[in-house]
Amino acid sequence: MNLWAEIMDRLQLTLRTKPRALKRPIRSAYCGDLLSDVLAHANPGDLWITIHRHRNIVAVAALVKLSGIIITGGRTPDPDTLETAERECIPLFTTPLDNFQAAGKIYAILSDYF
Repeated sequence: MNLWAEIMDRLQLTLRTKPRALKRPIRSAYCGDLLSDVLAHANPGDLWITIHRHRNIVAVAALVKLSGIIITGGRTPDPDTLETAERECIPLFTTPLDNFQAAGKIYAILSDYF
């Protein structure tokens, strides 16, 4: 099982964008909800865990060159967020897990890979 598939399975992720976006490599993960903090401290290749669902998250992900965005807590992304993520080719997921659960599972998965 590849890394994307394992993360999608173990975090109960639903891909909300087209699968073509899954070509981005995952290097690590970043959990945070303050956009300025993500801009300042996330690294290219990070998979971002957040509660936000508005289109500004896609702009942040594009600027930082994140590998994707996971919206937690069963929240649904706004329609314009989905459109923007498609246009920017950024994978956008939802999960019923909360931030803590998602971060813990990603940490365990990435620890086995890196």
